[in-house]
Amino acid sequence: MRRAIASALMMTLLLLPGCGEREVRLEKSFDAVRRVVTAAQSISFQAELTADWGDTAADYGLAVTYDGQETVQELRSPELLAGIRARSLRGQTSVEYDGAVLGAGPLDGEGLSPMSAVPVILDALASAYVELLWWDGGDMAARLYVGERSVATVWLDGESLALTGAEIACDGKTVITCRVTDWQIS
Repeated sequence: MRRAIASALMMTLLLLPGCGEREVRLEKSFDAVRRVVTAAQSISFQAELTADWGDTAADYGLAVTYDGQETVQELRSPELLAGIRARSLRGQTSVEYDGAVLGAGPLDGEGLSPMSAVPVILDALASAYVELLWWDGGDMAARLYVGERSVATVWLDGESLALTGAEIACDGKTVITCRVTDWQIS
């Protein structure tokens, strides 16, 4: 019996260095993503975003370009809003369209709105404090602080390290869900 317990403990101790190596590889991979995002001259992607105010929710389709300073989002859906562009530069957002007003009130007490969500996610990916990193199946996931009461969780493809999705939660309630496709960096 003692030999079996001793053998089990030895096996566990032999496996521990592998776990540490996996965590180090995870951290190095996430740091590499951050370096690429901050050094990129251009990032573009498509986003399917859901904003949840609690009593109502809205879905948006966006074409996004980001140059490290400015984020430009063009609404693709809903059809009524297609063509509206929002430009975000250092926390200030302007909406461009022929007299249309985009009703997109705050989702949290920190000023988060559907049109500010993508810039918040990109800024978090580049520089927010990392609370937790983990492997989610074959993908990498990170929980990042984006405000006093808000965290963003991002998912990155395990092989290409492309952003595939994100969520923003305020006070533990998910207010933004975002699915990302066609992630391109130059």
